[in-house]
Amino acid sequence: MNPRYRYVGQRRPRQEEATLNDKAQIYSKHKEQKRKNKMKTLTVIYWTRVLLGIVAALMCTLLSQLLGDISIFNAISIALLVYIISYYVYKALFLAKVEKPTKIFTTGVGAYFLTWIVMFGLFFTLVGPTLTVTNPAPNTVFSPGDAVTIEAKITNQFGSPFLDANVTTRSPTDILIYLDETSPGTYSATYNIPSENATGEWRIKVEALINGRYREASVTVNIQTSS
Repeated sequence: MNPRYRYVGQRRPRQEEATLNDKAQIYSKHKEQKRKNKMKTLTVIYWTRVLLGIVAALMCTLLSQLLGDISIFNAISIALLVYIISYYVYKALFLAKVEKPTKIFTTGVGAYFLTWIVMFGLFFTLVGPTLTVTNPAPNTVFSPGDAVTIEAKITNQFGSPFLDANVTTRSPTDILIYLDETSPGTYSATYNIPSENATGEWRIKVEALINGRYREASVTVNIQTSS
């Protein structure tokens, strides 16, 4: 046999080769599309968890306003509850679209809690208690020797009282006066103006420290000698 005409086996028809190549390309495209769908699913879970962090912060802030205040333990419990509920919702929706079920639980966990902490701190500071001096009325005239009842109220935007606040003011001679909580959210003290007290304006500046949040309110009265 002439070596130039060595037998190399039966050659596949070109049409069959093309069909195999098409199948390989289709499989490759399908695999790539499946990978992209999984990445898209995880992206959706990540960013919706960021939004849920904001929602959880709003829930904690609203409960704080409605209840007067909530402990940090209760706030963390609410954030954990929202996260766990989101896991079961995502599991029902996306279980078939991810490689591992654990991906549903872990995706966005850091972003969720970081967003919750930052936004809860922001909301907690902005939507804080309101301090109002309810007595005496502005421009009330007193005389040396009079007893002045100083009263202040601390409430939230829904009118619920804030309890156990540290509330103080100062006398015309700069003596520190503590206001006691006489009823939920109401703080008062009585100050007797000394007979030798100088006359003039007295700016009653009431200051309150409520769970780490500072508030102040003031009212100006006049001290005049009796005619």
